[in-house]
Formats: sequence, structure tokens, C-alpha cells
Amino acid sequence: MINPIYQIRSQIKTICEVEGFSLVGFTEAKIPNSDLEHLEEWIQGNQFGSMSWFAKDHAVGIRNRFENLGLIPKSVICLGFIYRSSQGEELLSGMKSKVSRYALGSDYHIILKEKGNRILKTLRTEFPNYKFRQSVDSLPVAEKILTRESGIVWQGKNTNLIHPKLGSYFFLSTILTDLELGGPASEEIVTDHCGSCRRCIDICPTGALEEYKMDARKCISYLTIEDREETEATESFLEWDRKGWVYGCDLCQEVCPWNANVAKRNEVETTEPNFLPRDFWTDPNFISKKSITKQEFEMYFKDSPIERIGFEIWNRNLKEKDDEE
Repeated sequence: MINPIYQIRSQIKTICEVEGFSLVGFTEAKIPNSDLEHLEEWIQGNQFGSMSWFAKDHAVGIRNRFENLGLIPKSVICLGFIYRSSQGEELLSGMKSKVSRYALGSDYHIILKEKGNRILKTLRTEFPNYKFRQSVDSLPVAEKILTRESGIVWQGKNTNLIHPKLGSYFFLSTILTDLELGGPASEEIVTDHCGSCRRCIDICPTGALEEYKMDARKCISYLTIEDREETEATESFLEWDRKGWVYGCDLCQEVCPWNANVAKRNEVETTEPNFLPRDFWTDPNFISKKSITKQEFEMYFKDSPIERIGFEIWNRNLKEKDDEE
């Protein structure tokens, strides 16, 4: 006789796959003690940089103990949505001022929330006695840890989540619920396949990575996105070698053998047109600009992940790139 929980999980998985999620896993709403200790160490070491929201007491409480969420979750549905595209790969190979692949199209927060709302509507219809709440970076919930715990991926030495067939270019979303769904079967858990490889660590020009650890303050993605204290490219800002990245950085993912295998097969493609590169990335008029006005920034980057940094930081990052040359 089939365990009814597995029947429910199969039903939920189908609902999520209809919305284009390639990865669907389940885990208990619980953070392992080893991760709690690491998070505490990371916070105590101020490795979050200027992201002060990360260390606020109420955020830590929710992240670690799932407090004040409007429900007491028992389970977490962990989702992954592919954003890689062959168009993006081709575009990045020729870009001088580079942005992370995930930022070439529309803001994933908007798209995944739309998909999530449709999933939530179906779940609430199918399971009316239970509560469901989605997060797409919208709650202080450790989505990466929970997704790893669901067993559908492993966490690599660059701290990114990796799937052996899909690589690491996918967005995360979680749905917390008080419906009991159990954890992954031991035989289904994807184990760590990093082995002795350290390409991601060696490629990082700022030394942000140790094995399975990151100092966000040194990460190029942090420096170009989260570090907004200076709107001008100051001397201290310019000292970092960013290798041409002006928004985010994919270096530690580009050299990962698991992504290299994906690129070689060229079979893993996003199913969401909004995640494909926007047309202006190949527009000579845009490419030649060494700075843009506020109005131009709003025109180019409306509903883009890049919109959140504002035109001043975009121009700062462009200037930093030019000074490197």
C-alpha cells in the first residue's frame, strides 16, 4: 500500500511542475544545528557586510525558528526554476561590462511570485484545512539550507546549490505549510559531488571563498549590488579586481564542472521567456554608454533585478570597470 504522504507529495509535485519548476523537494521545517551554529558564527563575524537586516533579532528568529509567519510550519516545499539559456551564454561570452545571467531578463521575484500565487491557489483548494505561504527572498527564511535538506541538490564549495544534471543556474522558492509532508527518502538524496575540486575557490579574484564558506564582504556580487554606501567609485571601491563584472558575478559558477557539463550538452534551457536576455543588451547605443541618466535607467531596467540598485550605483560600477581597463 502506498504511503498517503507520498501520494500527496506526488500531487504537489505535479502542481509545481505545471508552473515550470524543474526541481521540487520536501523537507521538515527545521534548520540543522550545524547550520544554526554556522549562521551564528557568520553573523558574529560581521561577514554580512552592510546587509544589516540579516542580523536583526526578529529576522534571525524567523530564519532559525520560523516565528511570526502566520502559521507554525511542519514542512517546506522546496522549488527550483531554471534561468539558464543558450542566448544568455552566447551574450555573456562577448560582454565587456558583464552582469550575472539571472539579471539578463526580468526580475525573478515578480515572475516566481506570480507562479507561486497560482500554486498556492491550487494547494488551498486541494487542501483547504491547511495553510501555505510562499517565499521568494521575501521572508527571512533559509531557503538555500532548506532546499539542500530536501535532498534534491547538494551545496557546493562555492556555497551555491548544484544539481548533477541541471547545474546551478536556477532560482529558489519555498512554500511553508502546516501540512505534514515528511522529508526526503535516503535513497533519493543527492550527495556532495565536489570531491577535491576547488576551481570555484581558485577563480575568485577577491578571495571571498573558502570551502563551503563565503565572506559576503569580499564577494563581487555583494560589492556591485549590496554595497551602496558610496555612490561614487572611491579609491577603496576601485581596489577590487572585478574582472569586468558590473552587476553580480558568475565566475565561481562558470568554472564549476557541473555547469560546464550543462553548457557542453546545451540541453538545459529556461522555460520562461521573461528570463531570456532583453534586447537592449545587444543594442550598440546602450553598450557604448559609459553612464546613463535616471530616466534611461528606468527605461532599460524596469522590472529587472538591476532596478533595485538605482542609476547612481549602476554608473559607479560602470566607471569602476572602465578604470580597471
